[in-house]
Amino acid sequence: MIDSVAALLAPDNAWSLRVRGRLDDLPPDLTALVLHLSTTPAWWNHKHAVNGEWKRQVKAHLKTAEADSLVRDAVRELARDGSFHEETPQVLAHRANSLLDPPTRAAVRSRTKGLAVGFLLAAGQLRTDDGVGADLALVARKNSQAMDVWYLPDSALAGAAFAALGDLTGPDAMEHLWALYDAVPTSTPARPTLVRAVKRAAKRRRIPAEGFAERTVPRHGLGRDGTLRMGPPGTGAEWANSWTDTLTTLGADGRVTLTWLDAADGPVTTRAPFPLPPRYATPDRADSITIARNNARRIEATAADEIHRLTDPAMTTRSWPWGEWARYYRDHPITGIVTRRLTWEYRLPGETAPRPLDPGTPTDPIPADAEVTLVSTRLTAVSPPGLAPKDTVVG
Repeated sequence: MIDSVAALLAPDNAWSLRVRGRLDDLPPDLTALVLHLSTTPAWWNHKHAVNGEWKRQVKAHLKTAEADSLVRDAVRELARDGSFHEETPQVLAHRANSLLDPPTRAAVRSRTKGLAVGFLLAAGQLRTDDGVGADLALVARKNSQAMDVWYLPDSALAGAAFAALGDLTGPDAMEHLWALYDAVPTSTPARPTLVRAVKRAAKRRRIPAEGFAERTVPRHGLGRDGTLRMGPPGTGAEWANSWTDTLTTLGADGRVTLTWLDAADGPVTTRAPFPLPPRYATPDRADSITIARNNARRIEATAADEIHRLTDPAMTTRSWPWGEWARYYRDHPITGIVTRRLTWEYRLPGETAPRPLDPGTPTDPIPADAEVTLVSTRLTAVSPPGLAPKDTVVG
């Protein structure tokens, strides 16, 4: 059992370097908190379930003066720069000098990571948010490949941040969870922890089933324009580097096309089941081909689910504040294609007569206090998708 805070901090870990000064010479009560937080590897397993007794002890430790600020500071440093996995010049020099033999170094880094996970989980037990939710969300994004730039991901850290946000009180934590649900790729190993955290937090806040459904429609990596580019490092989605170069496009009819941009004879556009161009399949491309195809299938399945949800007659009995409707219906890359095939209207406060609403309008010309309603669940017809003359459509 570790009985020293110093023994928990790896000398070749950037987060340790950032927090070392904050953890030096702690009073006994805060030392006990830190040592307790370091015990997370004993039970924080692949299921990412928070141990009830561990949580009760954390709450008791957090009653100590300055405990809240210590947890907040540690989490803030995890949100900085490269989060936990970052190599500074000092770290590289230390590693080059082999000041620790590899087995010992690995053991210390494992203890350090356990402590980092403990601090993240403890943040979920704080009595007030006061900005820690934003830091948890940033840690989650950096460690789950949900950023515009690439960071080395870590499922344990991402899962801990998800779980903490699920426990944290206040409306901001729920907004962070909705945004993460939207941004974190479905293939991320820690995503089941995020899903559980969102469900738990929504249930605690008594969010109705229909509100939960509209806030948790996955994007599958699609941008606002309904496309996703996946390619080699430096090309396309940062979170999905692959050995193929593909463009996935969701059409207005809810069907998906998958274009193999790097085919030998030029781009080849395919529809389900997304056949391959001639001479395209090679051993080094096999996994990337599977990823691209599976993601395209998930997009098409989600589009079909949204058509079913939005054409339910019960949808005409609801109304939405303009901002919520724009966010979850008009601007969503999958829900939006269904939204644009339906008839909507809005009503301003104090007015009895509704006004027609064009769901294809990309800007916000309507006052924020307007209420949006669905007039008809009948889908309008769409024209066949246009294709560039040189494209070949297969499937």
